[in-house]
Amino acid sequence: MRDGETGILVPMGDADAMAAAICRLLADPEAAAVMGQRGRQRVRDHFTIQSTARKVERLYEEVLQRRSAKS
Repeated sequence: MRDGETGILVPMGDADAMAAAICRLLADPEAAAVMGQRGRQRVRDHFTIQSTARKVERLYEEVLQRRSAKS
């Protein structure tokens, strides 16, 4: 995520920061819509089923290689 471009990052557990981020989005619906569109496009570009499947395959290959090396 790119803070302020594809979403708003807030510290985990910081309710005040979350409230401020929500208020920021509510105060500027046009900017919120643009941010949402950019976020959606980022997901489409970086988190396809094909890329996720490749990552899982690589993980399995690494695990199998480590397991073979120990045998």
